[in-house]
Amino acid sequence: MVIPLHLTPDLEALLRMGLAVLCGLAMGFNRSHPSSGPQPNRLRVHVLVGLSACLMVLAAGSDLDARSRAIQGVATGVGFLGAGEILVDRGSKKGRSPQVHGLTSAASIWFTAALGVTVAASTPVLAVVALFLALITLSRHEPNSWEPGNPAGSTPAELDDPHQDPKNHG
Repeated sequence: MVIPLHLTPDLEALLRMGLAVLCGLAMGFNRSHPSSGPQPNRLRVHVLVGLSACLMVLAAGSDLDARSRAIQGVATGVGFLGAGEILVDRGSKKGRSPQVHGLTSAASIWFTAALGVTVAASTPVLAVVALFLALITLSRHEPNSWEPGNPAGSTPAELDDPHQDPKNHG
């Protein structure tokens, strides 16, 4: 038997903001421990993005047009924030292709904002399920098929095998 909860609007808003903070913490914790070492600012950014997205939608009230404009504003603002996370190293050596860094971080910032919006405007269960799926996705690390100095398509294990010819991948 399910007992329906009757929360005051203020208490419901506080719970939604708390859930947005928890979602931001989970995403931020995942992104704050990359292979290059801990980066605590990423944790704070994700928490603030999730909370602010939630707060903007909640502040718009129950009017659907106002909520729609708030969500559009969140999407625009977070798009600029994510763009600032993406770096392109054009490379100074001839023949070296440009390297793009920060796409996953930018996507995780975008996703954290979407979580905040979802917590505020929809069912919190949807946000929790989406968070779970995103964390599964971010936890799967595929080895790079290309690394500087490696022949295209070679993995580090293939290059370490003295009997394996890196030019012959068959």
